[in-house]
Formats: sequence, structure tokens, C-alpha cells
Amino acid sequence: MHHHTELTRNDVRYVVQRLPKDIRDLLTQHAGRLFVGGGFVRATIAGEEPSDIDLFGDDAGALRLIAEMFAKDRPDARVHKSDNAVTVITPNRLAVQFITRWTFARAVDLVSSFDFTVCQAAVWRDGKQSKSKWCSSIGEGFYVDLAGRRLVYTNPVREEEAGGSMVRVLKYVKRGYSIQMTSLGQVIARLIAGIHPNRMAAEDNGLVISGLLREVDPLLVIDGFDVVDDHEPIEGEEK
Repeated sequence: MHHHTELTRNDVRYVVQRLPKDIRDLLTQHAGRLFVGGGFVRATIAGEEPSDIDLFGDDAGALRLIAEMFAKDRPDARVHKSDNAVTVITPNRLAVQFITRWTFARAVDLVSSFDFTVCQAAVWRDGKQSKSKWCSSIGEGFYVDLAGRRLVYTNPVREEEAGGSMVRVLKYVKRGYSIQMTSLGQVIARLIAGIHPNRMAAEDNGLVISGLLREVDPLLVIDGFDVVDDHEPIEGEEK
């Protein structure tokens, strides 16, 4: 079981201040049931431009209703529905995604579901009063991996579109993150498991693929992919 901690008080405040006011109000109105998680929290703390705001909750039907109401209150908002989410698109503002495909009653479960440690963060409000506390939950690798701009794959237990993580790897590498061979192997293994579900366990596949990548080039560098071989024995380090 991964050990979860929380964001620093300053970081919680920083994230909440950068949320649009109508989203803060929404989180207050649905205190304890609606979470902002993943990319927005990561980007804000890392000083990057967030690409959108992802909101999560415990019931897909309720999330759809909240999204519809939210869109009604935003001038010029359009609503786009997909299998994964209801997205509210407003000109010149960050898109807001209400994620309906995966639902979470508890923040720790939401945090565990993210595929890279740098995304394992969630913020929510504890109550509906003006003095109610803002809370957070993060994975144990969140701060250290964000500081090192490292992509560490978490092998989340969830049903997902095969290839989702691979697409995100490319997006992050473009932003200057690096990924270790083992993580890259696991991401590719998950992709293969999606295509051939019963070949073998994704974890074993991951090791096999890391091995294959290593044969291609022990110091693999693919267009800015600075892939470090984390299985190399190091002098002075006991195996």
C-alpha cells in the first residue's frame, strides 16, 4: 500500500487561489464529494501553464448534472461529452473536465489512480462554510519526482484506454521531463497488454521490454528522451 501525505499549506493555498472563482464555489458547494486532481495541481505547483482543470467525484450521473449546471452559469460555454468526461469549453478560459469514466469516493483512491507520480495530487474542500478547510492528498513520490522532473509510472489498477499513458509520456517529455527505462518498459507493457490482454502479466512484460530497449541502445536517447538505465550495477552499491 502506498503511503499518502498532503501538500504543504502554502501549496494548497496557491492551487486554490489559482482556481477560477466559480470552480472554488463548486468545490465548496459539493464539499467532500468533488475533487480537483492531477495535471492542474501539478502544473500550478511546478510553475507551468495548466492545460485544463480536471474535476472528479463519486458518481457519474451527479457529475454530469453538476457539469450542465456549471455550463449554464458560464457565458458562452459549450458542453462536449465523451466516454471519459463532460468537458465545459469557454472562450479564453481553461477547459473544465468533469471526469465520469472513473469515480472516486475518497481522495486517496483518486490519487492512487494517476499513472505518474507527478500527477498524484488532489485538493478539495472539507465543508460548505466560509471558514471550511481546504484539504489535499498526494502520493509519496509527488514532490521528489516533480522536483527532479521525473516520470515514474505507478502501474495503476484501472481499466483504461491502452496507450493513454504512452501519449502522456510523449507530452511530458516535450515539457522536459525524463523517464527511466523501467518506467518506459512498463508503459509500453501496458500498451501491449491492451492489445493482447492474455499474453502475460504486464509487470513481467515490463522487464522484458526494458531489456529489449536496453539492447537497442544501452544509453537510449530518443529525441530528447533522456532514458537512464536504472538497472545498471553501480560500483560501491550492493546489488
